[in-house]
Amino acid sequence: MLRKVIFISLLAILSACNSVKPSSAGPELLPAGPAKGWWHQSVKKQHFDEALTYLDYQASLESPDWTTINGLFYDLRGFSYFADLTSLSADDYQSLSQTLLKLLKHERPTVSEARFVENYAVLVYRLLTQEKQLVDWSEQLTSLVTLFKAIGGAGGIAHDYARWELFRAIGFSAFMARREADLSKLFSEQPELINTLIAEISQSTWRRDHALWSLGYIHQLLPQTQQQQLDERVWSKLQEVNNATTDDKKIWYSSNYLVNSFRGLSECNESQLGRCMSVDMDTVLPIKHQCSARLWIRATSLDEEQLAYSCKRLTSQEQDFHQLFATKMRSVADDYNHALQVVIFDDYSDYNRYGQLLFDIHTDNGGMYIEGTPSDPNNQATFYSFQAFWTADKFKVWNLNHEYVHYLDGRFNKYGGFGHFPEKLVWWSEGLAELIAKGNENPKAIKVLQETQQQQWPSLQNIFATEYGQSTEQIYQWSYLAIRYLSQHDLAGLRALQRSLRDDSYTGYNDKLAELAEQHEDTFKAFLATLVSAEPQPQRNQRATVNKEYRYLYRSYLQPPHLQLTGQHQHYF
Repeated sequence: MLRKVIFISLLAILSACNSVKPSSAGPELLPAGPAKGWWHQSVKKQHFDEALTYLDYQASLESPDWTTINGLFYDLRGFSYFADLTSLSADDYQSLSQTLLKLLKHERPTVSEARFVENYAVLVYRLLTQEKQLVDWSEQLTSLVTLFKAIGGAGGIAHDYARWELFRAIGFSAFMARREADLSKLFSEQPELINTLIAEISQSTWRRDHALWSLGYIHQLLPQTQQQQLDERVWSKLQEVNNATTDDKKIWYSSNYLVNSFRGLSECNESQLGRCMSVDMDTVLPIKHQCSARLWIRATSLDEEQLAYSCKRLTSQEQDFHQLFATKMRSVADDYNHALQVVIFDDYSDYNRYGQLLFDIHTDNGGMYIEGTPSDPNNQATFYSFQAFWTADKFKVWNLNHEYVHYLDGRFNKYGGFGHFPEKLVWWSEGLAELIAKGNENPKAIKVLQETQQQQWPSLQNIFATEYGQSTEQIYQWSYLAIRYLSQHDLAGLRALQRSLRDDSYTGYNDKLAELAEQHEDTFKAFLATLVSAEPQPQRNQRATVNKEYRYLYRSYLQPPHLQLTGQHQHYF
């Protein structure tokens, strides 16, 4: 049972600090008994405030109470999973960061070192990175290097937990930095960090694997010259590993480092020639199952029941698609994509590794459909995905129905391959895929609509101009709402757009879009208003979910067998 530290109220703490000369133990604590700590849904913003007040107080002392501090760090770790993190402001995150940095400046007793490092690293990536509150990152990145050095070569499982969390803090932060220019630049200016990770390659198996994974993420952040230098340093360091074959080194380099910098088969055949593992498709994807003449599945380990269910889900929505557009099953001209291949990996980790090394696809996503060149008789359209490994539903394949619609749309609606038309196709492709896959049951779209003020609803003209660089709400939810509206209120107009796309008439398509945007703007807004009032309002302040780890980020094959998620080292994936 986890220990629970119960604090007196914030006001009482401040009062105690002002009226009583503090002891090394700090403000008086209420008695603590067996409890679940803060690893439950009832943890509130008040707990965070009181924790920060107490930690800041301890940071001001010459001899802080490290045992209590470490326990409270772990409570904050639970808070990061179960609290409503939207209740925290930018100032709250700034205060947390500053308090952590102040505590780091203290000399810590050896017995507390590993536990302090472990939970410090977790708080960095769970609260300062996970929520995109990238404050004090120059100092925080340096602090991670400092902590790595602090534990040095110390042995024992406590220090391994600390190293594990440091690897994860660095890796997760590097992944986040791809979208944060300032943070990205900091990584390129941290040679000591890269040196530290390079040195870890020659350590134990799990440390080597984590170092390669972290360096893969960092690779993306570096200027091209530094990227090439990093490749050479990593490969050279692997050559120093004793008792390892050349094939072993190729496996480590390509499946732990290269794919996590989102490079694959093309690089293996060019700049990384001679450094990649050999991958056999029949070994990785031994399952071959024919759903119909137009559809078959290759999978890692689906059983007969799962295969039958996936086939049924895919073929059942074809009828809705063909009925909506009255296609009469006639494909567009010059399209030889007679059948779709569906590749289903067990989880994202396998998708990331083998999707790149086998199929040379970019895997920084939740699955993808590759139409190829439909005018080529030898072309094979393929959808790549993976099981929804984070759920208990063994039948759920991520984005399965949505991506199948892209195949149907390309074969029966749109002339040419992906990118054939210059623009204004994102709303059509993604909105249609959402509509056919979900019909009128799309809670996420309704939630976005209800939580957006009416004056901020995008116009039809704005939705029609959607691009892939915009928000997921714009790309998927608003596009869905637009195409759902047209399917219900102007089916003839929707089919007119389809005819232009089939006939390779982009001018006709573009002109019709402009006409529909002008004709339907007012009625579209009225349609949205009706949905707002007709659908149940989203429940607020009733959190039944856990703020889990980003499910694609940490590779399943990295988990060290000896570092179990026990009561004192808990996480939720």
